Amino acid sequence: MRPVRSQLTRSEVASQLESEVLSGGLEAGTKLPSERELALRLGVSRPLVREALRSLVERGLVEISPGRGAFVRAASTAEAVRPLGSHYLRQKITPHHLIEVRMIIEPAAARLAATRATDQEIDALGHAVEQINSAENVLERARWDITLHALVARMSRNPVIETTFESIATLVFELMLRSLSDSKIQAASAPFHKAVYEAIRDRDPDRAYDAMLAHHESGGKFYGKDLDSSLDLVARRELERLLGPTATLESVIVQVMHEQASAGGGEVAPAAKKAPARKRSPAAKKPAKSAG
Repeated sequence: MRPVRSQLTRSEVASQLESEVLSGGLEAGTKLPSERELALRLGVSRPLVREALRSLVERGLVEISPGRGAFVRAASTAEAVRPLGSHYLRQKITPHHLIEVRMIIEPAAARLAATRATDQEIDALGHAVEQINSAENVLERARWDITLHALVARMSRNPVIETTFESIATLVFELMLRSLSDSKIQAASAPFHKAVYEAIRDRDPDRAYDAMLAHHESGGKFYGKDLDSSLDLVARRELERLLGPTATLESVIVQVMHEQASAGGGEVAPAAKKAPARKRSPAAKKPAKSAG
């Protein structure tokens, strides 16, 4: 006789369902089989299936709509922001650390964006530049500033670059609260937003790379002692000054990142389909690596 197989545990059921969701076979919005169907298929009880689904909800993989069933969730920026937040906090991140890593990631993202962005996304990028320039306060300016940078990461069509940027988005926003509160840093970095946008608009990868790199190089010279101070403490000081002692960043950053995800409109095009590069104009010069 064949040995009777013991019933799966909740974690095993959850693991099996998670594998199906993450394998790529189930797209966002796909409705999962009913609890009854899953229970029959897996040979377990419906309460066990319900508990397994609940664990997937907690991990952000599935959402349950009362009366309609369970659906595969789209990958959420919030999922990239939250898990690493406490880890980064324990690492005593400084503005210097963050500027260094942004100088590695974002110029490369801008280079790729210049060949991979859609016209609609480029329009959204130009709109973000306009909104940064017309913003009436630091918080509004910071919201549009991080929207611009998140759009560039998205336009790279590299999910590792995009997810990496999303994972540090809260830190980036904290840094922006400090930099945009400083008129010298703001004045030094402002021209580079337009330079990055125009290079991507002109489909010029090298110019886009140089503009983004110069953008990050320009601001770091004005932080003074804050450059090597705890970014969390620096940001809390600025946030309390702007919004009061009870203000939190997470709700703001999640909302901002959600808004930018739809700024380009609809699904993004495959990375392999590159937009035609325009010939670089002799008049197009590298942005100066400003000390201001």
